[in-house]
Amino acid sequence: MPFEPLAFPFERDGFRHEFVEREGGVCLVRRLNLRITPTPSVHWEVVILQRRRAEVVPRGVAYPAREVYPGTEEWGEHGWTFLDVAAARAKMAELCARLRHTRARGTG
Repeated sequence: MPFEPLAFPFERDGFRHEFVEREGGVCLVRRLNLRITPTPSVHWEVVILQRRRAEVVPRGVAYPAREVYPGTEEWGEHGWTFLDVAAARAKMAELCARLRHTRARGTG
């Protein structure tokens, strides 16, 4: 079943999420705090996108099979925040290497 890719940029909870880089399901995202004006503050997030099957939620809205951004409760397992882009890139490299190793062993 194909999954609809997560569309960037998107806004949520007063933040704008901008795509920077992706390898497999791991993304580097630039996140701007839109509540700070005139110049938004910037930080970086590294996320492992999650996949959801097609569903109809209780209020009757239908969603296709899709990628989703990890929620707050998944932070530290599927998402990490950094103030420095170099640290974020290092985390992304670590995750990508770990996932490539896991796939090579046939366990992921």
